[in-house]
Amino acid sequence: MARNHRRHQHEATTRPAGINNRQDVQQASSVYFWKQVIGAFVLFPLAAVTAVTLLVMFWRACRDMEFLKSREFIWFAIGGLSWWLAWLLGARPVTMYVFGHEMSHLVTAKCFGGEIFDWKAGAEGGYVETNKSNTWITLAPYLLPFYATIIMGVFGIVGLVVDMHVSIPLWRLEIVPALVFYYLVGFTWWFHVTYTAKTVHLQQGDLTKNGEFFSMMLIFLSNAALLIFMLLAASPSPALGLGEVARCWWGVAQDMLGWFLPFV
Repeated sequence: MARNHRRHQHEATTRPAGINNRQDVQQASSVYFWKQVIGAFVLFPLAAVTAVTLLVMFWRACRDMEFLKSREFIWFAIGGLSWWLAWLLGARPVTMYVFGHEMSHLVTAKCFGGEIFDWKAGAEGGYVETNKSNTWITLAPYLLPFYATIIMGVFGIVGLVVDMHVSIPLWRLEIVPALVFYYLVGFTWWFHVTYTAKTVHLQQGDLTKNGEFFSMMLIFLSNAALLIFMLLAASPSPALGLGEVARCWWGVAQDMLGWFLPFV
């Protein structure tokens, strides 16, 4: 959680009561209100259409079983199953999650020009003390999976100089970098989903500050976009591309609008 929120709250309580305090409260209330309006009338329809589109695209990809038999999907699934097996056996890498959580705040704050005064991450919790705060900084840990994003970046750079689909001998094994990539993304993405769900269930302050409904819609859209990206990357069908996703999304939007209009 960004620690500058606590600093601002302290300044507001120690400052003499007057117009400045009232203006701060009024401005915060106004921003909060408009976020809920945007969540209800913009993000929710977008999320509904995107959710149906994701289901339709996944069904199309799986219809002839070619996608489910692809090595990319199999290794992504093995990565996810490995995480769930570790979870069921009692693995609780809380420190690892908190570190990724706080680093997401920190990196995003730096990207927005914020200055970092102090930060901490450990099993007992963490914080980032910065002079910058906005929706993206607050929700950064939930919008993108920190470790999966790092893996994508590292393998993306390595892929510029190494053929990711050629086997590399390692001891007595033949390692295919692309399959290692999908395994690690599957493992870290489900790690992200698990702890994001736990955090949302505990009503983390990062969510309540922006409004839980607004936050959840934004979190869903971000993670759905990532799922669509991974679906496209793993699909063996050349016909399944961004253009097809856009056409499907627009078709779903038109259909849902047609269903909704008679009730207006």
